[in-house]
Amino acid sequence: MFKIFYRGLITPLLFSLIASVSWPTYVQADAPMVGEITRANLQQNGNTKTWMSENYLNYSPNMGLVKQSQSFLSDVSITVFLGTWCHDSRREVPALLKILDAAAFNSENIRIIALSLDKDTPSKIEGLSNISRTPTFVFYRDGREIGRYVEQARHSLDQDILDIVSGADYRHYYAD
Repeated sequence: MFKIFYRGLITPLLFSLIASVSWPTYVQADAPMVGEITRANLQQNGNTKTWMSENYLNYSPNMGLVKQSQSFLSDVSITVFLGTWCHDSRREVPALLKILDAAAFNSENIRIIALSLDKDTPSKIEGLSNISRTPTFVFYRDGREIGRYVEQARHSLDQDILDIVSGADYRHYYAD
């Protein structure tokens, strides 16, 4: 009886709750995006598509570093925390996406969270990752954080990604 109740009521309720939290929560077309968004949201929104397109096209990945990163990226997932209002996010997120495209990274393994001007979301998902600066790219392997890139490069974005995913001794720009 409990299994029927669980599968029949609780499971659909849980999935509908998760689905409602994962949609973008921004409402106004001219407001910053807030909540979980997609790459398509960034490419199509009137406030983001210009800088997204221009900065993506203008970034030239270091293909030698990208090729070195490829084998390490196969079992990695990435959560991107950005502010659509943030100049660092506007520079770094398109560059990250171009590097990942060049590395043939599985797009299903990237999650994008847009933060408000207060660097939060209604669901407070950023609290689980201790986010204080944008952008922050958190890299995971087997569900465990292996490193993060915070706001700007130590060396270059390409090199920092390689260092994180290869297990090199990497500390982000603001690490003590």
